[in-house]
Amino acid sequence: MKIKSITIENFRSIENETFNVAELHGGKTFTLIGINESGKSSFLRGVSLVDGGEAMFPKDFGNDTKPITIFLTYTLDASEDKELKKALTEKGFEKDLLSKINIEEVDVCVTFEPTATPVRNNFDRIKFKTHIFPDYTLEGDKPVQKNPEQTQDDFNLQTYFQTTFPKYFWKLSHHITFWESSDEYLINDQINLTTFATDPKKTSVPLLNCFGLAGIDEVSIPAAINRLQTEPSEVSDLQDKLGDKVTAHIKKVWENHPVKIKFQINNMMLSFLVEDVGVKYDSKTTNQRSDGFRQFISFLLTISAENSTDQLSYSLLLLDEPETHLHPQAQEFLRNELIKITKNKEDNIVIFATHSNYMIDKDHLERCFRVEKQGNKKTKLEQIKGKDSSYSEVNYEVFGIPTNDYHNELYGYLEDIDKSKLEGLPKSKKWYNDKTKVTDSVSLATYIRHSIHHPENGKNPKFTSADLVKSINSLRELKYGKRKAGK
Repeated sequence: MKIKSITIENFRSIENETFNVAELHGGKTFTLIGINESGKSSFLRGVSLVDGGEAMFPKDFGNDTKPITIFLTYTLDASEDKELKKALTEKGFEKDLLSKINIEEVDVCVTFEPTATPVRNNFDRIKFKTHIFPDYTLEGDKPVQKNPEQTQDDFNLQTYFQTTFPKYFWKLSHHITFWESSDEYLINDQINLTTFATDPKKTSVPLLNCFGLAGIDEVSIPAAINRLQTEPSEVSDLQDKLGDKVTAHIKKVWENHPVKIKFQINNMMLSFLVEDVGVKYDSKTTNQRSDGFRQFISFLLTISAENSTDQLSYSLLLLDEPETHLHPQAQEFLRNELIKITKNKEDNIVIFATHSNYMIDKDHLERCFRVEKQGNKKTKLEQIKGKDSSYSEVNYEVFGIPTNDYHNELYGYLEDIDKSKLEGLPKSKKWYNDKTKVTDSVSLATYIRHSIHHPENGKNPKFTSADLVKSINSLRELKYGKRKAGK
């Protein structure tokens, strides 16, 4: 199925928001940007509820008299339509009736009623082109043509699906993963291999994927671990194989961070060690490295590794501020990997929230959705229009970061479009021209423009951050009007 949109109703500060999922530049990676408490995390948490988790009453209910409703809207392709009609044929549907069934779109839904202990209710909401068939009636659990000599109810396809196939499309929808810095997803210093062999996914997803990178799938893990106890050479071989394959994967993604990953197995306890290239005999456990390093390596050995081994398909991945603890360069590597994950043909989707401008795809700003609370109450999402905006402008509007680049951008735009607007600004500053030895009265905007372009002129006082913000706002007012002048 092809996903069209995600809708959240009455979840926390989100009253009613629809997020359109359209392919951008060969993939479906999207960024939620905004200040803290704007509702980014609430959006991600809300989406995750479609696949699992519970809502808490009353804190998760925006209006505690109405239900929470979240749904993914899909359209069917030809293969799925064929499979559905095959299932209906097995239920006794005639060819004539099958030919008249046309599904326009499907909502895969979850609702929670506003009660003390809200119960999740998953169901499909199907939009049929026609759902009432007056020539047919339901006899038992099978639609049959009406008997003209009897008065019989019309066959209602909507009701039939609700009864017979209540979650048919929910089972076919994207698998949703909310990636968090929890024990399940983080690399641990020591892992009991006997425990791991009994339930790899529950014990350690990163280690499971390390085995996958080494060519050992989940089914084969118990046998591989059992051999460690009977064949001593297997210990050394497995250590080396895991280390080589995992190191190769990390180097492929994190090119400028030369590390070697080593595995040590002793008494069925596996230790994950990190050695900086060029620094021998000084391996560190992950707890001895920074939180950012541990988190990034863990990400590379969960979602990234699954993508590398073609295990990641038809997944909707949600990440809340995955850049936490990472230095700027690592953040950029992480961003690029998140973009790459959705560029394969496996129909993966990534939505991540961030408060870091390093996580923004500068070349494709339309990936970004600005999240803010209107009137400090209701969360709203707005897609950044790449052709009408710039990286500097996004930094200012979303993160409140004033830059010389943005000032230059605004000044240059006004200079090209309508120079008279710049000339109309109050001339509140004095600029000493080092070449002509003349002091001119200029506007604050022109003073800052001169200062940026002539740093060699030390005869004029430096402008302050407050000056820069004030001037940017005045230039924004000239460009956009008062409505958008401030941040």
